[in-house]
Amino acid sequence: MEGKKHFFVIVNYNGGSHIIHCIHSILQSKKLHPLIIVVDNASTDQSLEQCKIKYPNLIYIYNTHNIGFAAAANIGTRYALERNATTVTYCNPDAYMTPDCAHQLIEAVEKKNFAIVSPLILDKLHQEHWFCNGKIDFFRFRATHTCSKKNHSSSITRSDYISGCIMTVSSSVYEKIGLFDERFFLYYEDADISLRARNNGFAIGVVPQAQAFHKELSEEQKDTKTYFLVLSGLLFFDKHTHGLQKIWFHIHYWLRKLKNGHDRKKSSHLAQSVHKAFLDYEKIT
Repeated sequence: MEGKKHFFVIVNYNGGSHIIHCIHSILQSKKLHPLIIVVDNASTDQSLEQCKIKYPNLIYIYNTHNIGFAAAANIGTRYALERNATTVTYCNPDAYMTPDCAHQLIEAVEKKNFAIVSPLILDKLHQEHWFCNGKIDFFRFRATHTCSKKNHSSSITRSDYISGCIMTVSSSVYEKIGLFDERFFLYYEDADISLRARNNGFAIGVVPQAQAFHKELSEEQKDTKTYFLVLSGLLFFDKHTHGLQKIWFHIHYWLRKLKNGHDRKKSSHLAQSVHKAFLDYEKIT
């Protein structure tokens, strides 16, 4: 890895003290000199100030408002690519890596011809597997985390998509397919870049020897999470379906709208978030 530049991009929006642990874990990486970029989406919780006090020598980029994950990640990515990055690794502020993790991910890219990789990610709270494979289901129109015995083998496991929670990307990917699609404010930008990479002949997979942990702070804001999962999912499958598949997508969408109307009549807690996502999807498209 000598002479090569490996950048780490953390998109922060009110990450609290968790981002300190995230940065610390990256700096503890073995066999690696990480170059860390923090792109802040106008946080209001003092997390950025805490970072600057604790780690004043990192690269900090400030946005005047919350522009979403994809757009903020692209800002960090452009900064890295302009400085001849070999790889760019994205890490959520509420995630952290074991000391061997980053090295294993970068080695998979440099020596095993994988272009986008993820570690085996554990749920920090419940000590369960959070991401060990990704499945894109074009029948039910959703991207899900899956686990199987194959995921626990010693070899890299191919995956439909890689989670953006922790994702290492070869610079060659950007040269061929471009950056994240900024229409995805939150969620599905990882599935989108993964699918575009696969469609252009790149190998993507999960490296089981590399391990990390995720605290998943998004669970504390269920309404917001539901809204963006639904909206981004609709945008993703609208973008990536064609022909008969597109027809089924529209039928499936209207069936979901009918169910949502029924759920709202029952005063389902998250039904209003889903309804808002439907309305905004129709405005966008």
